[in-house]
Amino acid sequence: MVVSKIDLIKIYKHKTALIIDDYPDMRGSIRRMLENFGVQRVDTSPNGEDAIAKCEDFVYDVILADYNLGDNKNGQQILEELRFKNLLKNTTIYMMITAETTKDMVFGALEYQPDDYLTKPFTQGVLQKRLDRMILEKESLHEINEAIDRLDYDLAIDLCKQRIALHDKYEQRCYRIMGNCLLKKHEYQQSKKVFETVLEDRELEWAQIGLGRSLMALNELDNAENIFTKLIDDGCLCMEIYDCMAIIKKRQGDPVGAQKILERAVEISPNSILRQENLADLCEDNQQWSAAEKSRRKVIRLGNNSVYETPEHHFKLARCINGEIEHNKDKTRINDVKEVLRKVKRKYNDHENIELQSDILEANAYAGAGEHETSQEKVNAIQEKINSSSNKSAQIMLDMAHTYKNLGQHDKSQELLIKLAETYENNPEVCEQIDRLSDEPLSKVGKQKAIELNQKGKELFANKEYKQAIQLFGEALTHYPNNMGLNLNLMLALVREMSKKGANEQQLQRCEAAKEKLAHMKHDNPLYDRYKVMCEHYNKLRSSL
Repeated sequence: MVVSKIDLIKIYKHKTALIIDDYPDMRGSIRRMLENFGVQRVDTSPNGEDAIAKCEDFVYDVILADYNLGDNKNGQQILEELRFKNLLKNTTIYMMITAETTKDMVFGALEYQPDDYLTKPFTQGVLQKRLDRMILEKESLHEINEAIDRLDYDLAIDLCKQRIALHDKYEQRCYRIMGNCLLKKHEYQQSKKVFETVLEDRELEWAQIGLGRSLMALNELDNAENIFTKLIDDGCLCMEIYDCMAIIKKRQGDPVGAQKILERAVEISPNSILRQENLADLCEDNQQWSAAEKSRRKVIRLGNNSVYETPEHHFKLARCINGEIEHNKDKTRINDVKEVLRKVKRKYNDHENIELQSDILEANAYAGAGEHETSQEKVNAIQEKINSSSNKSAQIMLDMAHTYKNLGQHDKSQELLIKLAETYENNPEVCEQIDRLSDEPLSKVGKQKAIELNQKGKELFANKEYKQAIQLFGEALTHYPNNMGLNLNLMLALVREMSKKGANEQQLQRCEAAKEKLAHMKHDNPLYDRYKVMCEHYNKLRSSL
């Protein structure tokens, strides 16, 4: 149904609104504006906690949120939490209001896609013009948005097709909604066709992004990469394209390239907690410890008042510093770990097992630094606490296995990981962490993946496609960095590629990293002879530079 402006007064009378602002005068001013438009129910909140509580009890048609709300949640974090808790309906209008215009704030606010963004000061006329446009669109597409809220994507797609047939001003909007619904249904060929249809007429950024996402899902990585690269070069401000490019680089076995993409993204928009966490993960995979630590600390700062705030962010920072200690045997950083753990114990003292988790990570720090005697004393005390604990998390046991590994007690570490794999065989996230830490895949999925990778690797080696083999094993090692077979196969692929085309420093560094992962291999390991041969070839290539 097409809604004209004549009907707007009647429409406003049936709307409800929530104003979120920490200044009473501003709340009152905006409230009077909305009442002048005809809105019958206007609620107000002075802070994010009160606003979210109101949204849990009532579904509003319009939410106007100031960005800066003092020391409490800001407008971006409110929007973030409403989306996280699925409290914000597609039928609701969320408008961000702010007096700030800094780049960091603007990009941060837009990351979570509010319906509109309004800068203070503004007049009643400006607000009405913005709201009129959004009210008309929401009213015109109400049935479609309702279907999406019910997760009835088939109905939403059918309604979009009916609306597109009208060829009115919402035609492009309906193509966009339909393409996104098809992506959510994992019907990637169909979503690809929708976005291609739009692009035949006009080169719209959202359609290019949708096409790129469809190609990614269809594993057409090179074509997707070309689309996203062009968008970045053309100055597209949608940060999603950087996230997509990082995923592509990672899937191509180029974690360093993925890290560079996300580093560029956080320079533009530094306030996305999830992107900062992804960047930290990549930096750790690439053993870029100082960069990883910087991102981990940023995650903790962004976590304040955020729905994503968790003590695990502090523990991840401790593990990050432990990784640097382990890599560089830097004893001076043990105190930094202890300081992080003191803060997390103080802040989350009412959380279960905070003390135990902290003790394990401190023991790990000493073990990584080569202070085995001190670490072992702490492990002995920890073991008593673990035995008496009735609710041990998987992460506690994973950290314990890592500590045993750093103490050189690989058998104990593997024994613990095997038990974990049996206990959590139906938990993919835990299984992935187990396989990341283990010398060989222990989960069913990991074992099956290893079989598939070995088969693909054999085919690539047989065809002398060493570059593709490097990509294959490089990608796999982002998931299973300690896997002996994968590290050995990566060494083999790198050695053969360098023997064929000449050695370069980047490839030698990757070879050295894989060699380090295999350094603890025992003489009775069936892979040991191959490992020694690869080391000899690597040393010859290294000396040739």
